[in-house]
Amino acid sequence: MAVPEALFYVGIDWATETHAVCVLDQAGRIKTQFMFKHSAAGFAELLKRLVRLTPCRTDIHVAIERPDGWLVDDLLAAGFPEVAVNPKAIKSWRCRLPA
Repeated sequence: MAVPEALFYVGIDWATETHAVCVLDQAGRIKTQFMFKHSAAGFAELLKRLVRLTPCRTDIHVAIERPDGWLVDDLLAAGFPEVAVNPKAIKSWRCRLPA
């Protein structure tokens, strides 16, 4: 499956209290990494930081380990293309990486 082209690719690692974010550019280089709290203020901060990357939200593709929920709804409402990633698939992928 081909990855659609975008200026930035965002991965969100879902956790209970604090979520990790990694933003890659088109070449796969890390643009930024940060954490945000699982709260309305944390979600707002994430959206604010993503919008600063580029004015066109469709140029930012987001992958997250959840298919639904408050953050997923906020990202979709803000206009960010999003892909839900099954955490089991990520775990399986990690096992294939060289040590």
